[in-house]
Amino acid sequence: MQLFLLQLVFVLSWSSGFIGAKLGAETAGAFNLLFWRFLLVTLCLAIVLNRQLGRLTWEKLRYHAVIGFLSQFLYLTCVYIAIQHGLPPGIAAIVAALQPLITAAMTSLEGSERSGARQWAGLVVGFVGVGIVIGGQYALPAGSVGLVMYLLPLVSALGLSIATIYQRRRALTAARSNEDGLFLPLFVQGCVSLVLFAACGIGTGNLHVPTQPNVWISVVWLTVFSTFVAYLSLWALLKRMPATRVATLVYLEPPVTLMWAAWMFGDRIEVTTYLGIVVVAVGVWLAGKHVERPARARRANMEAAGR
Repeated sequence: MQLFLLQLVFVLSWSSGFIGAKLGAETAGAFNLLFWRFLLVTLCLAIVLNRQLGRLTWEKLRYHAVIGFLSQFLYLTCVYIAIQHGLPPGIAAIVAALQPLITAAMTSLEGSERSGARQWAGLVVGFVGVGIVIGGQYALPAGSVGLVMYLLPLVSALGLSIATIYQRRRALTAARSNEDGLFLPLFVQGCVSLVLFAACGIGTGNLHVPTQPNVWISVVWLTVFSTFVAYLSLWALLKRMPATRVATLVYLEPPVTLMWAAWMFGDRIEVTTYLGIVVVAVGVWLAGKHVERPARARRANMEAAGR
């Protein structure tokens, strides 16, 4: 029962980021909302970490700066701008959920991991599913957002895929790559993102102290649920479940976000959206069936190496 509740908290907290963006991005602007979110996040982490900050080296700062740019600044900027300009949170979640499939394709193309016909079939089916969702939504008459806004979450997924591959290489080559835990890397990545969001906010003239209550609700929401609860639940699950099983929970995020957004904001869910979700799920299943055994073998090799 405890494990089920923990999985429920994980899915809800990771889905909450798209809902929190909808709460504040349209009013405050993407860069302004993200600046205040990461200001609060980094202040909280600085208090928690305290003396651990002395363990940082220039090498670690450079590494986490790259990860922060790709997985936080680029990822969140694209998603938040799309939502700010009217893309429904559930649709953004569906497109961004292609990230594991994009990662699998990229690692196969560069030769670091082998992929079979089944995995490539899963990748193609997953993209077809997202195409069905986008096609159904984009065909709506009035109120439909521009095609570029549908493509921005895809850029987010691409950036997160590059960050994932970069992290994986470090885990396989750098000794004691996990010695800093979770919060210290998150602090460095958050600081880098904070500086970049501040620069973008100043450059666009959108950096200001929000006066609307819904924006501050969004900032607290994103800090508590989408950052700390999400990462803590992920950390707790990885101690109790294999990483591959935890990864499959991410694919519950789009349907949960869709229903959540429909309840809170009255977003319309098209029949094609449900069909697209089913097709994406089939693609994920096809790709996952192929990679499960190699992933387990890699884990065993890493454990044998003492990592």
